[in-house]
Amino acid sequence: MVFSQRFQHLVRVNEPLAPLTWLQIGGEAKYFAEPHTLEEAQGLVAEANQKSIPVRLLGDGSNIIVRSAGFEGLVLNLSNAALATIETTASGLLAGGGAKLSHVISKSVGAGLAGLEYLAGIPGTIGGAVVGNAAVKNGDVGSRVHRVKAINSAGELVELQRDALQFGFRRSNLDDLIVVEVELTLEPTPADTLVRRMQAAWIVKRAAQPASGTRTLQAFIEPDGGSIGEALEAADLKGYSSGEVSLSSQFPGFLLVGGDATSEQVIELIQKVQRSVEASTGVQLQSQVRIW
Repeated sequence: MVFSQRFQHLVRVNEPLAPLTWLQIGGEAKYFAEPHTLEEAQGLVAEANQKSIPVRLLGDGSNIIVRSAGFEGLVLNLSNAALATIETTASGLLAGGGAKLSHVISKSVGAGLAGLEYLAGIPGTIGGAVVGNAAVKNGDVGSRVHRVKAINSAGELVELQRDALQFGFRRSNLDDLIVVEVELTLEPTPADTLVRRMQAAWIVKRAAQPASGTRTLQAFIEPDGGSIGEALEAADLKGYSSGEVSLSSQFPGFLLVGGDATSEQVIELIQKVQRSVEASTGVQLQSQVRIW
């Protein structure tokens, strides 16, 4: 074991990652840990850095493809209770980075705090949502972020105030950090109003994606000034399939995986679609999928 005695009870070796991702495919993590405290998370990252071991953070696996060869590094999951707390503040909410986004939204709605209800139906953790600036037409989570605490690659805890945070469309300047705490600024609003908004957002979201339980993931995001559906039709790729991997003909931008599909087949299809669409339309389809 390359990690010190202090962490050997936390680190598991050759941990299967497929069961932890939505597509249920991919190899193993060389090292895997679920720290119980912030100090443990920092210590694990620091030791990994000292030994030149790459680190990845795994939330609910909704936008992750793990290669069949696996990941030769340390995978962290922050779902333990101490790293997934949610509490109200004078101006909004304070949430641990490992808290599920759905739980954060429910807490805000129940507390009569507006600003997140439109994000209902988006999977993942609040930490992941902030790093990727989860968004819908009504707004993005980044516009609500007041302060972030995160672990850098050396295992140090850093704090970024609003003026140090940069958010764009589905992106932020937090990619190289592990977000462990988020402070959100929200507005007092009657809870029943927020419940209606949340329910409406949930219905819209569910109607725009494959049924739950399907091995699927949203591979592409809408291009600026156009639509994924139009781009795929122009490239004659609507409903395109290759073996056990296919594009949903009903929900453009989503991939469906069946049978014994491999990660490499999924990655190959994503890349083929991007090349073909650009060749046919000049549009560069952006993928929100992270490949390990």
